[in-house]
Amino acid sequence: MRIEKRYYVAIGIFIAFLLGISGTIIGLTQIETETSNLAFKGKPDKESIVLGEPITIQFEISNNGETPIKVHVGGVETGFLKVLIAGQDGDFKRYFGYGWGLLMGKMSNLSPDSSHKYKEVAILWNGKIDVSGLNDHAAKEKLKGKISTEYAFPEPGVYFVKGLSYVGENAVPIESKPIKILVREPEGIDLEVWKQIKGNAEIALLMQSGGFNTGKEEEKQELIEQVEQIIERYPDSIYSSYLKPNLEKYKVDELRRKESLKKAIIKPKN
Repeated sequence: MRIEKRYYVAIGIFIAFLLGISGTIIGLTQIETETSNLAFKGKPDKESIVLGEPITIQFEISNNGETPIKVHVGGVETGFLKVLIAGQDGDFKRYFGYGWGLLMGKMSNLSPDSSHKYKEVAILWNGKIDVSGLNDHAAKEKLKGKISTEYAFPEPGVYFVKGLSYVGENAVPIESKPIKILVREPEGIDLEVWKQIKGNAEIALLMQSGGFNTGKEEEKQELIEQVEQIIERYPDSIYSSYLKPNLEKYKVDELRRKESLKKAIIKPKN
């Protein structure tokens, strides 16, 4: 009787083992089917930058198969396109830019022989997670897999950047091929400017996204004056090439914003 029980238990374990293997094979086959006909790549506007200089990457996903496949059409602003960066340690960690992941995303069918370009991604200042008040263990767990430095590229050296998105009904992850980025040490006038702007989140955001994060008018004016002085004193600096056009655009946008606010407050009497 005991032998029969052992026999049936053994058979049950063997069947469960086979089911587990078949499930794994089906899962892998599904992932391979949904991603094998897709090409996911990123193209940077430059492959070599100075420390503290923003870089822009255009990610694109193409369907080289014969059937449509669902892809997330929203970019980093929805959180369905993620940016991963590997530094000196070789581990890819998630970079999080200002204002990312705030909008709703949606999926759309990507037809055969067609592609989808995501909105360009500007990389510079990192929206690192606040771990103040946490003990070392809790802080380490919260920062796991994420960049913990202020800048995406915190020091000179070689870095690799890749995108991560999701495709198909089951949101299968797909990664782009890593892009090699060389970050150089600033020299000459660039070094002089870097000493003045290093660690300044507001100036980094101006170069990266064309605006300031602070809502205080006094702080905005001080920042504008500081940037104007840099542009006037170091017009040929690589940093000024970003600061000048972005500051001019910011001023125009601010003027329009204030005019619109006035119109909204001062309504004509009936």
